[in-house]
Amino acid sequence: MNETKIPAIFFDIGHTLGTPKISPPPYRLEGLDIYPYIPNVLQELKEKYLQIGIISNTGNETEDDMKRVLEEAGIYSFFKQNLLIYSSVVGVSKPSPEIFQLAAERAGYTNAPENCFFVGEDSKERKVANDLGWQVVPHPRLVQDVLNSEHLRYIRITVPAEQSEQPWRSVIRGLSVVPLYVKGEKGNQVYAIATTSSILTLTKQGFQVKPLGREDDPLTTEVYLLRDDRQTSNGFLNSKWVLASPPEEEELYVALPGDHSIEECHFEESFHGHNLKLLPDLSLLEPFGEGRNARIASFLQTSTVEPSLSDIELEKLNQITPDSIRGYLERYTGVKPLDESRGINIKSRHIHSPDISLVTEALAKDLEKIGGGDFSIRIDRFVHEGRELDNVEAELRGSESEEIVLVTAHLDSTANRSRPYDAESDPAPGADDDASGIAAVLAIADAVKQIAAIKPSKRTIRFVLFNAEEHGLVGSKAYARTQAMLGAPIIGVYQMDMIGYNVVPPRSFEVHVGYRPSADVQARSLVLAERIKRLIPKVASDLELPQIYTEPDPAAGRSDHASFHEHGYAACITSEDYFIGPEPGSPAENNPNYHTDKDTFVDFDYAADITRVNAAAVWVTANA
Repeated sequence: MNETKIPAIFFDIGHTLGTPKISPPPYRLEGLDIYPYIPNVLQELKEKYLQIGIISNTGNETEDDMKRVLEEAGIYSFFKQNLLIYSSVVGVSKPSPEIFQLAAERAGYTNAPENCFFVGEDSKERKVANDLGWQVVPHPRLVQDVLNSEHLRYIRITVPAEQSEQPWRSVIRGLSVVPLYVKGEKGNQVYAIATTSSILTLTKQGFQVKPLGREDDPLTTEVYLLRDDRQTSNGFLNSKWVLASPPEEEELYVALPGDHSIEECHFEESFHGHNLKLLPDLSLLEPFGEGRNARIASFLQTSTVEPSLSDIELEKLNQITPDSIRGYLERYTGVKPLDESRGINIKSRHIHSPDISLVTEALAKDLEKIGGGDFSIRIDRFVHEGRELDNVEAELRGSESEEIVLVTAHLDSTANRSRPYDAESDPAPGADDDASGIAAVLAIADAVKQIAAIKPSKRTIRFVLFNAEEHGLVGSKAYARTQAMLGAPIIGVYQMDMIGYNVVPPRSFEVHVGYRPSADVQARSLVLAERIKRLIPKVASDLELPQIYTEPDPAAGRSDHASFHEHGYAACITSEDYFIGPEPGSPAENNPNYHTDKDTFVDFDYAADITRVNAAAVWVTANA
């Protein structure tokens, strides 16, 4: 960097400064939930008289719109006016090089781009900037360090047994360390981004620190965990992308360059939830049950006898039928038009498919129609591999409590096990995985709306469809991270993922709650699973009692419920009988069409029963 010139630091907005609050179509930016640490970061930069700007994709928003949103968020005054680069105003979007070149010109550094810094979460955008000669930063908390010419490194921190009961998290939080993933007994192993000086300090403090990959890998890559197969047979283990391959576990950690896709790492041997994207997340180091990360634990005192369901509640729940599941599922798998008025049948819900935007629009419209004005619809937008993707949320406000119950599934699909496979053009119907979950969420929303019209829900209920689950739980991790930073009082998450495949008796299914880093989180999650179990005789008597998995749990970390576990929230996932166990001799029936273009079969009676018992559990949880 040229020492005689004042650096220009440009921030992305979405999931870097905060989470955008976006209305359903036609999409408009309604506000911004700023992350708690951002004002301090910006204030420190301003006090050094640095030039601070923004480079952001802003839809159709005007300069006045953006000024209002940033003023309401309390950060507009930090930025230099001529350095506010909005795509809707300048006519070019990230990750195009042109928007970065325009920003450098505005800052006066057309011929000295090394004086420009881009701070953003997406590695593809950072790589574009870096290729233009910019300096890049993967997280706002590391800006000062990069300005001071510190190098960044991926590391694995292991807490020695003698320190496990000490306040070791506060030591790490006081350093330039951004956690990515927490695992192990009591969360005693942390994968993170750290500065060189912080690595030395951690080592002096007695932590076991293993540097991973190469120096400055975090600038233009993102870390993924790949499970199930060490890929020794095809040579992947020797790839320069591999950061770590713990000898005791069948997993790989890879630093994926910004110009590559995790789609390239989809192996035929993989099971459900084979990859996980590790997002920078400061709240991962907050001990569960304390401070902003306090989580509601009232379910630990819940009676083992479920409240009775009234005749009217049972009547509305029984309107979840095989036909209602079929009606939703056929639209989201392309069997019938997604939108009758336009006559469009989708081929795929893959995030690389042009159909994905039609899917999220249709979900927002479906939830709006179901809510009949009683649901607040919100689009939760994030960036992954340079693409803007949307989660879809509908909220029914509680009448007595701010506590929240989530009903969730993932909206995307893949057929990557069908070879050759072109994600942009080939079909990926994903009927079981996870159109069955989509249909369940919509059917539950309909039933809950009808019951609430007669008997308002005490607690708030949110219906959330997550995007990019197949790329590593990306949408749910972004959503859960925001909820944790805002201290959202979520008391339970009911996730449904693959609830439709049943061919051979018995009509068995699974509920997973295992979470090794926290016995408390698992115990509270187990209450949700037990609630589902106790409600089966009342609303779905043809089902077997569920196979409930605690630690060790083969589904731990493999679906969107895991994104909430790592923030201390009680969560469970219901699925068909996918895994062998948990008891010796327990049945299992894998869907042979998993992740292929032949995933078109669903047993609608079976899926309706699982949906109905989850609906009952959601309603009881929201009103207990």
